[in-house]
Amino acid sequence: MKTFPTLIFCLIIGFAKAQLPSDSLITYITFENLRGYSKGYGTSVERPIATGAFTNLADRSLLKLRMAKLESSFRWPNGTAIDFTSRSSTAGKSGIVDRYTLTNPSTKEQLVLYVDPYHSDSLYYIPEGLVLVTKEMLAREIAPHLLKIETITKTADVFVDAKQLINEEMQYLNMKVGIASFVDRENLIKVFSDTQADNDLKNFLFNTYVLNKFYALGKNFSNAKGYAYGKMKDAFLNFQQKHSDINAGNIKINLN
Repeated sequence: MKTFPTLIFCLIIGFAKAQLPSDSLITYITFENLRGYSKGYGTSVERPIATGAFTNLADRSLLKLRMAKLESSFRWPNGTAIDFTSRSSTAGKSGIVDRYTLTNPSTKEQLVLYVDPYHSDSLYYIPEGLVLVTKEMLAREIAPHLLKIETITKTADVFVDAKQLINEEMQYLNMKVGIASFVDRENLIKVFSDTQADNDLKNFLFNTYVLNKFYALGKNFSNAKGYAYGKMKDAFLNFQQKHSDINAGNIKINLN
């Protein structure tokens, strides 16, 4: 008699696991070659976290990506996000380093984190007092954003009526994850190489692709690229129905 309830329980657990973000999304938001704890790493001015954010000041995408990894890799022990807004500068052994004063929202205790944006590390560690972000933590944080993307998708005229929501979610990704991680050149080249199509349309399709790639990874779909491409095609069909007067160039051929 216990078989059926047990089966239901297993299905619920399996569904919950399936809703956790993909390994790829975790990789996108965290530092590469990330190891365990190492005494003094990040908490001593002698051992700052070398993010590499300023190794090429002309590359704004790199700067945003590396800063996003700093803010996204770690959490407080209870899983809450860290506020990195309290920043100053101080002298380190290899030059000026950033000094972040982090305040635990639960205990009000403070932790000082030293960061060197001008150099890169080959290995990264977890600073003492913090923990590495987990899929469960990330799932809770991105859940509201996944819901907003669902709202965008369901909007009758996405190109016009969802513009503000799209901009808000793109800004979130730009600050917290970095847009570059969600760009697949092979799926977007025919859109952006079209010199005749309206620029607002091209930006709309780009944003649609990026948001849905993020959504697919957040939901751990098996083919995130294919899902994002399909949603971009759907968005273009919606656009054509509502705005046939706007020049779509050759996109109407390439995406049909």
